[in-house]
Amino acid sequence: MTVVVLHRRSLGDLPYGEWLGGDAIVVDSSSTAADSDSATAELAVLSLASNTHITALVALHPDDQIRAGSLRDHLGLAGQTRDEAVVGADAIRAAELLGGAGVPVVRRVPAATIPDLYRAAHAWGYPLRVRRGRGPERAVVAELADESALRAFARGGLAEGDTAATAGLTVEPATSGPRHHGPGTPATDAALAVLPAVPGHPLEVDAVRDEFGTWRVDTVRYTGHTADARHLVCAQARQFESVEAV
Repeated sequence: MTVVVLHRRSLGDLPYGEWLGGDAIVVDSSSTAADSDSATAELAVLSLASNTHITALVALHPDDQIRAGSLRDHLGLAGQTRDEAVVGADAIRAAELLGGAGVPVVRRVPAATIPDLYRAAHAWGYPLRVRRGRGPERAVVAELADESALRAFARGGLAEGDTAATAGLTVEPATSGPRHHGPGTPATDAALAVLPAVPGHPLEVDAVRDEFGTWRVDTVRYTGHTADARHLVCAQARQFESVEAV
């Protein structure tokens, strides 16, 4: 077998060849803010595929999950697909999937423009919470207690209609209810039953209890960068075996 690994230097030196019996080709997928949209890693993998029979693609870092899924789809490789990867990386997509299956989720919409924030305020009232919609942390960008706070946030360089400035943001009603991590509530148990379970791609689920006492799924995120690296690498690399055995 020939396994291609997308590796980020931030993960440190990992002995992929030792774990996979010497059959790993490592492609550096590290990026900076200036070249985060670069397709260098994808082009390197496609170049390898033009003269090498790739049997599996491995990626541990959260920022490589969607590109790895896209490459698997394009090359016809087994393992996590792009659509499955998006669920663990994008808050809106996860909410759509779970909400469509009847799982209670935190109300959340994209905040691509400042008018989106005003529409959310009209629909839900204040306070509102603005956060990043992707990435493992989903960091809170702003807490909007009232309209004056919203106007101040807009004046901070986010011009009306400036979709580039607000790309990737989401808005939701701010809630301060109890929080729960992992299985153990009706919402998180139902979510874990619906979410794609792909070996080597662990997902964790958090929930919050709203003012009416209902547990709602707040966050779904991929956590491979904090799990046992060797176990995940081997699990991802061995996906092709189950396909070949069919």
